[in-house]
Amino acid sequence: MFTYHNFLESEREQIVDIINCVAAERKFLQTERYIPTAAWESVLAGERRGGQVLIVVKTQSAVAGFGRLFSGGQDERRAGNVGIVLLPEFRFQGAGTRLLDLMIAFADDYGYEILTADILADNFISLRLFRSHGFAEYSRRLLRLAHRSAAVEEIRMQLLLNERRGKNNVQLSNNRESD
Repeated sequence: MFTYHNFLESEREQIVDIINCVAAERKFLQTERYIPTAAWESVLAGERRGGQVLIVVKTQSAVAGFGRLFSGGQDERRAGNVGIVLLPEFRFQGAGTRLLDLMIAFADDYGYEILTADILADNFISLRLFRSHGFAEYSRRLLRLAHRSAAVEEIRMQLLLNERRGKNNVQLSNNRESD
């Protein structure tokens, strides 16, 4: 059984350890280890910014993973970017599905128009999860990652929240620059 709660500052090291553990698998994340960014440092410092959330999933004894939602960039009220990270022993037990449900609900409540996700093309677990929630591919890009011997495609997916609410259809451009 899993429980879900907003991130607590006391869980910082556990979250970083989970990122490092999953990154070490060298197939689910675009990085080899946790790399501080402004968005990550802000959320791990306990700052509560609008449109940004980190939900932790726990068992009775351990942190199993997390779901994160950060502002999607240029227009913070328009698009959010979501990610789900679970330790291997907690996959395929419904935690990822519940985390994504929570991320979508938060994004909808916040008023985002679009939710995006950037998923490596060989990450079939995440692709299946996001597609099952209505995310669709809107572009691809080739990445050369230091921890991989060959280039890998990244699939950029989106969920049109306005469409779910019955509003005007808003879509991201296929020509978005690399981050």
